[in-house]
Amino acid sequence: MKTINFLNTPHYGSGKRVLLYASMIIALLVSCNNDDTTADFSATDNESAALDAKDDYYFDDTDDMVTEALAESDAELSGGRTTTDARFACAVITWTGTRESAILKIDFGDGCVGPRGNLRKGVIIVERTGVWNEPGTYWVTNFFDYSVNGIGIDGTRTVTLVSVTDALVTYDVILEDGKITWPDGRVGTREAKHRREHERHENHLLDRIIIYGTAQGTLCNGRKFYIEIIEPLIYDRACAAEGVFIPVQGVKFIKHGNRELTIDYGDGTCDNIVTLTFKDGRPVRYEVEK
Repeated sequence: MKTINFLNTPHYGSGKRVLLYASMIIALLVSCNNDDTTADFSATDNESAALDAKDDYYFDDTDDMVTEALAESDAELSGGRTTTDARFACAVITWTGTRESAILKIDFGDGCVGPRGNLRKGVIIVERTGVWNEPGTYWVTNFFDYSVNGIGIDGTRTVTLVSVTDALVTYDVILEDGKITWPDGRVGTREAKHRREHERHENHLLDRIIIYGTAQGTLCNGRKFYIEIIEPLIYDRACAAEGVFIPVQGVKFIKHGNRELTIDYGDGTCDNIVTLTFKDGRPVRYEVEK
């Protein structure tokens, strides 16, 4: 199962994108702006789960967009397709360089509304080193006044292509100096090391994204956190098409202060239910809200 209280978060997998993203990907239980508590789930527990889900979605969504844009730019250079990703409909995409090295700029200007109603602003700059789709190639993403739905995103994200087959693409992802600035001015920080596997299928609706790794940082209330994916998170594109915006399988461990809990996303069933289990073994089941 899976449980967190989602804000308004978009669909991770649009068209041919690699994620959700992918990630992906993700609404949440309660934002940093919500101080409500329940008898079983404290405000700080809410905040830990919510900030993690929010961070994952917005940073992974960026990976998804960048991967799609890089693939399109390489295809154009080779005389192939042009971009069809609806998220870029009102963005200006420019790139300079060669097949071995290039700089990509995605400019959303003062506001660009995507297919799921997400308002993106600002600029994403990507520097790619190596030939597209060859192991060892990597790209570094930075943000300039970039925001989604009023939430500022910052940090340096390095993605390295580990291996490629017709059925599976594997990436290593490192986030450094990650920062999310909430509309009320509060700031959360994040560092992460993830491995992401994209299971490809000739019918893209059956694609899956598998993620594992760790993250740590500071919540927007100043509380430090540590997160480990103890069973790989699986995002299913077919489930996403049915309105499921979170992983359908996998388990996360979250520690913040003296609090410890796990988030269980279920057994692969396409639903918006998650189960949180506290250190004392007490489970709490939630239905995710958009």
